[in-house]
Amino acid sequence: MSPSGGQPQASLIVGSELRELSRVSAWVQDWAEGQHLPARLAMSLDLCSTEVVTNIMTHASGQGAAPSILLRLGWQDGDVALEVEDEGSEFDPRQAAEPEPATSLEDARVGGWGIPIVRRFSDGLQYRHRDGRNCLTLLFRATAPP
Repeated sequence: MSPSGGQPQASLIVGSELRELSRVSAWVQDWAEGQHLPARLAMSLDLCSTEVVTNIMTHASGQGAAPSILLRLGWQDGDVALEVEDEGSEFDPRQAAEPEPATSLEDARVGGWGIPIVRRFSDGLQYRHRDGRNCLTLLFRATAPP
């Protein structure tokens, strides 16, 4: 990830405990404020970072994953880029199927909506598995589409 226009890149390492989510959110909000991002973009960035990190904490930690998650924020070709790395089992969220919509309230799923939320609120997903690590990059347009 190369910063655009000399704007800073930031990184954060968090443990795999759910209490770390407040650190992730505060870090994202501070970075977004420092970059003067529009409120809607900052909200999407916060929501998606929380969803991705929560999924890693709840699904990858029981599979022998390392106790830390690395996050990076910066600029990539004019877009805001959030990179999230972990050592859980290889998992490409781009390949995950969309959950089936419920036909009734009784049939409604409680979980399984994190990936669809990330797809909806980000503008692009990139994934690679390198050196035993998952690396997911979420892209967010810094300006409104024409």
